[in-house]
Amino acid sequence: MNRVPIDIIIPTYNGLALLAPCLDALRAQTHQDFRVTVVDDGSTDDTLSMLARCYPEVNIVALPQNRGLATAVNAALRATAAPIVVLLNNDTEAHPHWLERLVGALERYPAYDFAASKLLLYDRRDRIHSTGDYYRPNGVPDSRGVWQYDHGQYDALSEVFGPCAAPPPTAAACLMRWPSMATSSMKTL
Repeated sequence: MNRVPIDIIIPTYNGLALLAPCLDALRAQTHQDFRVTVVDDGSTDDTLSMLARCYPEVNIVALPQNRGLATAVNAALRATAAPIVVLLNNDTEAHPHWLERLVGALERYPAYDFAASKLLLYDRRDRIHSTGDYYRPNGVPDSRGVWQYDHGQYDALSEVFGPCAAPPPTAAACLMRWPSMATSSMKTL
């Protein structure tokens, strides 16, 4: 199968301690047709030198000063030509089949433009951080499964309002069709 290019965008600010586990997990992915872009938001630690030394395959967008997450993500989105973009926090460690499953979901359901991940807490990996966001009947936003023990109760594919953290595109681990997102119905798996 001919796969479309994917750009995994990882914003970071002084993320030296977090990036190695994140990038090592990406190296172990079963789906390998992707490019990693780390957006360094003016870090003052050794993030840039570590990336150059240990991860030469990573594309780097280095911002001259810290301008915040939204500016960093937007800089990377402007720099990509990939039709599929993944926004990934620097404090994540993706399961080896993570990207394969996200891409597979969009391939099976071409009417959808986003795919959300099940996120487990970094320091308590038996607990869920989110399986996607939704709105309660009273209009208050919430996150599916937050703080629950993971017993596989959210393993089935289902529709959600959006990926974790906020409406797209600010998410902890979100795959999206780009640039169609700007004109889409924003349906999320």
